Amino acid sequence: MTEELSTTIQNAMTGDKNSFTRLVWRYRDHIVNIAFGVIGNSQDAEDIAQETFLKAYLSIGRLSSVNAFYQWLVRIAVNLSIDKKKANILRRAKPLEDFFSAPSNSAPSPECVIEHREQQRRLLDALDCLSLDQRTVLILCEFQELSYKEIALILDIPIGTVRSRISAAKYRLREILAPERS
Repeated sequence: MTEELSTTIQNAMTGDKNSFTRLVWRYRDHIVNIAFGVIGNSQDAEDIAQETFLKAYLSIGRLSSVNAFYQWLVRIAVNLSIDKKKANILRRAKPLEDFFSAPSNSAPSPECVIEHREQQRRLLDALDCLSLDQRTVLILCEFQELSYKEIALILDIPIGTVRSRISAAKYRLREILAPERS
């Protein structure tokens, strides 16, 4: 870090708006690129950069040292990007009830309606038998159609954990829903 940059950061930490503006101009493209890398959308990346600098401006006085500035700024951008990515993923989610709507026949027979309701009840009962971890990943994968990567991001767990939980959940559901064998 150059002495000039160090002085600029120090001045910004003490409330000098011009120094902070110089930091924005210096790091703006870095922050936009980081946000774009996480989010994959240029407009959202621009918005995240603006929010990153606003948060930084409001709290730069609490920064512990000049040397920590860049890492701190990047951490703000990454956290905001991850939050935005999660929000975008969850916005696509459909209510679970949508998956249990009535059969598509225009006038289903009473027997068909009763059978459909029974299947719904059995599936919901079976889902209740799963652990919370298994149920959560299975619903996100099968009902919300999220990728393993998206589920890992939302739950903040490794993709391998997502895979193993889904596998265990499917195995357990097969056990529960399989017709009794005599």
